[in-house]
Formats: sequence, structure tokens, C-alpha cells
Amino acid sequence: MTSDFRKMKLLYLFHLFFDTNSSGSIDKTDFVLAAQNIAKLRGWDTGDVKYKETEATLMNIWNDLAKTADLNHDGQISAVEWLNMWEDFAKNPSKPFEWQNLYCKFIFELQDAGGDGAIDEEEFTAVHESLGLLKEDCLAAFKYMSRGKPSITWKEFQELWKEYFTSENPSDPGNYIFGSATY
Repeated sequence: MTSDFRKMKLLYLFHLFFDTNSSGSIDKTDFVLAAQNIAKLRGWDTGDVKYKETEATLMNIWNDLAKTADLNHDGQISAVEWLNMWEDFAKNPSKPFEWQNLYCKFIFELQDAGGDGAIDEEEFTAVHESLGLLKEDCLAAFKYMSRGKPSITWKEFQELWKEYFTSENPSDPGNYIFGSATY
């Protein structure tokens, strides 16, 4: 059973990162909107190669997520379906669903705007501010999550990612991976 703390984190992610149209569920439209929002953040036109790659990646994530979590096959993932899927992940985090691996890599690459294989404070903050988070909260989250280091590598990010979805300890650094630990 998902603890109240993990439930708050998972619902935070559900509403801030996935339910982009605020409909109360996740569907394909949310991924179309996410691609458009990312293009806006990066200054891409819809015809740009990077936009098309982003859109294709997000559609792959959606298709696999829907197969994984949309248990009643209604084309939408409810908060209950979302929580159940992550509870299954927490039981065996060494065997993530393919979409979870794709999404982890996607988020890392989105934040690594410079493409140097590491996320720095400025890159992290820019992405999370674009989602409506306060700059001060993003900066504090990065400092805590990175343990004061100037950047986070892909390997470190993967560990923080797992920690976010499995940790029951509010002080674990992985809880800050999505820009805040205020749930």
C-alpha cells in the first residue's frame, strides 16, 4: 500500500508533469501539449527536427504508459491507475516499465539543455520555472538534491529518480528531482 508521503509525491507528479490540460486524468492530449510547451521553452517551431523528435518520444512514452497503466482501456489514466502503477514499480524498482526508462532519460535530456551529460542549477531551474515553480524553490531543490555539487550526472540522476518513486524518507535528495519537495 502506498504511504501518504509517496502518494503526495506521485500525485504532485501526476498533476504538474503529466495532466498538462488539468482534466483530472492523463491522456494523449496531455503529451501533445507537453511537446508544445517544451518547444516553447526551447524556442523550437513545430517543423523543427528537435520538436519532431520530442513529439515522437513523448508519443512512445504515452503509448507504453497507456498499455501499462490504463487498466480499464478508456484512453485515460486516472489518479488511482497512476498510483497503482507506481506501487508496482516500488515493489521492484530494478525492473521498470519501458516507458519509465524512456521518461527518465527524456527528463534528464530536457534538463541537460547544454547536452554536456550533466544538469546544472541553471538548466534545472529553467525547466521547473517553466512549469510554474518558484525560482527560489527550484534553486533550493537543486542544492539539496545535488548535495551542493555544481551538477548532476546521468548516473546520479538515475539513482535520484529511483529514490523519488520508492523513498519513504522526506529528507532523501531524490524527493527534490521534480523541482520541489513541497507536496
